[in-house]
This record gives sequence, structure tokens and C-alpha cells, in this order.
Amino acid sequence: MPHSLYATDTDLTADNLLRLPAEFGCPVWVYDAQIIRRQIAQLSQFDVVRFAQKACSNIHILRLMREQGVKVDSVSLGEIERALAAGYDPQQNPEDIVFTADLIDDATLDRVKALQIPVNAGSIDMLSQLGEVSPGHRVWLRVNPGFGHGHSQKTKYWR
Repeated sequence: MPHSLYATDTDLTADNLLRLPAEFGCPVWVYDAQIIRRQIAQLSQFDVVRFAQKACSNIHILRLMREQGVKVDSVSLGEIERALAAGYDPQQNPEDIVFTADLIDDATLDRVKALQIPVNAGSIDMLSQLGEVSPGHRVWLRVNPGFGHGHSQKTKYWR
């Protein structure tokens, strides 16, 4: 739901926002932890709330989400490392981080194996790669029903 910039239940007000460019320059991104917590609370009816880190990789936001019990989805080695820096701990909570991709490079594969991060695999090739170096690794399967959009024909349709 849109938030009025004239509301008084948060610091995210028109007056406060108008001061920020003078202090920080432009562009400037502003987040309100209170609003983020409120939005997460609205999702608490679900068993698991998982955030696609590619939507916002700000480490402070990731920390806030972790503190609220939100799990994270990572699509690259950089995102795995950022999640770790934000305090996500796959050793203590095995499903804190899930790696989702159609392809995986050797460095990412090594890190996923070492940390035993569950993999949301989008291709048979990826399952083969993972199975060769980490038999029994926990995987989830991404199944494409054969319609929609994709970045390549190889991953767009699973036959």
C-alpha cells in the first residue's frame, strides 16, 4: 500500500526527504526500517518468507530482513558473500540462503559445496555439475512448464 509522505507514523516524510539531496547528493535511496518490518509482518502467515536479493542487495536491508526471520535467495557468488556478511549462516540455519540459477561457475560451486547451501537448480547440466562434486547435496528443482519468457532457449523450455 502506498505510504503518504505527510503521514506522521514514520520518519519518511516530505520534509525529511527534501533535505536529503542537499546532504547526500542525488541520486539517493531511502528506506524506512519501520515500513520494511511492517511489510514483513504482513507475510508472517507464510511458513517461509524468502527475499530475492537481486531486488535489493543493500547489506543493511539484508541484515534487517535477517533479524525479522526472512530467508534469502542468491543468484551469484557475490550475493552469497553479501548474505554471509549480513549475518546469514547456512551452517547454523541450513535454509537461510538458497542458491538459484540455471548455470554455476566453479568458484560458486566450490562455495555452495563448502557451505552446503541448498541449490534451486534450473537445468539438468547444473544438477550434473553439483552431483559430481557434492553427491547427496540438497537441491530444489525449478520446473518450467514450457511457456513464458527466458534468457535462452536452453533454459526457457525443459524437455
